[in-house]
Amino acid sequence: MALRFFHCILITVLVSIVSKAQALIFYAEDLPPYHFKNAQGQISGALVEITHAALKHAELDGTFSIMPMARAYKELQEDPNALMLSLIKTPERAREFKWIAQSYFADAYLVSLASNPINPQTLEAAQNLRVSTIRGYSSARFLQQAGFSEEENLVLVGHYTQLWQLLYKKRIDLVLTNTLTLENEIIRSGLNPKLIEKKLHLTGLSSELWLSANIKLDPKIAQKLSAAMEHIKKSGVYAQILTRWQLPVPQSDK
Repeated sequence: MALRFFHCILITVLVSIVSKAQALIFYAEDLPPYHFKNAQGQISGALVEITHAALKHAELDGTFSIMPMARAYKELQEDPNALMLSLIKTPERAREFKWIAQSYFADAYLVSLASNPINPQTLEAAQNLRVSTIRGYSSARFLQQAGFSEEENLVLVGHYTQLWQLLYKKRIDLVLTNTLTLENEIIRSGLNPKLIEKKLHLTGLSSELWLSANIKLDPKIAQKLSAAMEHIKKSGVYAQILTRWQLPVPQSDK
């Protein structure tokens, strides 16, 4: 009897250890309506709902955490069970993480104050203007590879609040940003997003947002999640969730 009781305790402990070792944590920055904390302090958003649906189909459990992008990215790099709800896939990052499934997209634009009459038709034409983005972002590398330099026409800053303050004070002409963060960043900077106008759509800048994972994530879990994401897209659940959040459905997923 005592031996059987000991075996039960041992099995319980082992199951607990295994479950803890494989506890999935999904990280994201505060970015409504995609992933954010609502007024009740609960983590919500379109991509959160989509991931919940995928977890349910894959019969997996996971927790969600909202934090600044730099911290979330660090967790993704260091924790074998960490995933990120939306990360732009670039050639530089391709081998650094596991790419589970495309979760959404982010169109890149050069934007300016609506009161500024400039209207560059090409990226080359914008080289005659002062363009800014955030240092270390893929957008900065994109501009540098296109011929922009800090000595002439490129202004790199450390945070988006600096970016928008510079634009609204007319110290720069254009900002390279994406449609995901545009309005939210401007409002959080204490500025009026209605004063902004999109000038040039940059199709050459990577725009795929992916559900990504630490490179050491269990391959079986990665495969399960990937298959589950594929299922909810084919079944129409993915499109239904995006529509409920009044977000456009990517053409390839309609």
